[in-house]
Amino acid sequence: MSFKTLFAGPRVGDFHGRDNNFNLIRFSAATMVIWTHAFGLLRHTEFEPVHRIFGIGAGDLGVDIFFILSGFLVSKSLNGKIIIQFAWARFLRIYPGLWAATLISVLVVAVFFTNMSAGRFLINPSTLAYVLHNATLLPGLGARLALPHTFHYRNDLFNVALWTLPYELQMYGLLALLSVSLGLRVRYLGLIAASGALSVLMAKIDGLHLLEVDSGRFLYLFFVGSLMYALRARIALRGWIAATGAGLIVLTIALTENQNARQVVLLAVLPYLLLWCGLIPGGWLRYWNRLGDYSYGMYIYACPVQIALIATGVTSTPARNFIFSMLITAPFSVGSWHLLEKRVLHKQLPGFLAFPLLRRARARSLSE
Repeated sequence: MSFKTLFAGPRVGDFHGRDNNFNLIRFSAATMVIWTHAFGLLRHTEFEPVHRIFGIGAGDLGVDIFFILSGFLVSKSLNGKIIIQFAWARFLRIYPGLWAATLISVLVVAVFFTNMSAGRFLINPSTLAYVLHNATLLPGLGARLALPHTFHYRNDLFNVALWTLPYELQMYGLLALLSVSLGLRVRYLGLIAASGALSVLMAKIDGLHLLEVDSGRFLYLFFVGSLMYALRARIALRGWIAATGAGLIVLTIALTENQNARQVVLLAVLPYLLLWCGLIPGGWLRYWNRLGDYSYGMYIYACPVQIALIATGVTSTPARNFIFSMLITAPFSVGSWHLLEKRVLHKQLPGFLAFPLLRRARARSLSE
C-alpha cells in the first residue's frame, strides 16, 4: 500500500452544509460541564472519574471541545464575510441568549429565592452590576459569577460557567484582527496555535507560564480549530488515524501516572478526533441536527439551577444534582433555541451599518 493510498479517503473540505454531528458533540460537551459542576459545587471534585485520570474534569474537557469546534466553525463563518458582517453574526450568537438567561435568572431569584424584597433586590447595586457585566462582557468588566443575596452559597457564586465567554469573545476579536491585517493564512494560524501550545507545554512541564494559563490553553484550542478549517482540503478523515489517536490516549494512561503528560497527549489528539466524530459517523446520529443546537442554553442556564438545588437541600449528591439539573435545564435550553437563538440568527445586519460598508467592499473588489 502506497503512502498516498494510506491517507486516501474523504477530506474535511468534502463536507458541506449542516449534515454533521457537531450539534450532538456540543450538547455532549455542555452535559460534561454540568456533570463536572455537580461534583465541584458539592466539593467532590476528586471523585469525578475524568478528573481522577487526567487531573482535569469532564467539564474542562467539554470547554476544550467548545473552543476547538468554535475555532473551526467560526473560521468557516468568517470566510466570505466582511468584518462587520462577521461581528454581527457573532453578536447574535452570543448576546441575545445571554441577555435572556441573565434577566430570567435574576427575575426568578427576585421572586423565589432572595432574602430581600423583590424590588429592593432588583435595584440593589450588586444585582445591577451582575446584569451589566454579563450583558456586555466588555474588557475591564468581563463576566460576573457572583450574585449576592440569593442562595448564600459560598462566595455568593451564581453562574460559574460564564467565565469562559470573555475568552471566547477575545478569540473572535483576534481572529478578526488577523483576517483584516494579514489574512487567514495557514502559517499565521499555525504560529498562533503553536504559541498557545508552547505556553501549555511549558506550564505542564516546567511550571513556566509564558501566557496566563487559560489564555494559552484557549489560544491553542481555538486556533488549532481555525487551522484545521484552513487546511480542510488536506486533512484526510481516516478511521485508522482516529483509532490510533484514541489508542495513544489509552496507552499514555496505561504507561504513566503523570497527569500532565496525559493532558498533553489528550490535547494533541482531541482536535482530529472531534473532526472525525463530527463528520464521519452517520445514520441515526444525524437526526440530532433536526432537533437544534441546545448546547448554549444548557451552558448558560444550568449552573444557577445546580446551585439552587444544593442551597435548598434538594440534592446532596453529584449524581442527583446532575440528573435534576439536566431535567430542569432542558426546557430552558430548548425554549432558548427555538424561541430566541434560532430566530435571531437570521436577523440581517441593520441597513445603516450594512449599506456604506458593503458599498465600500464592493468598490474595493472592483478596483482590484
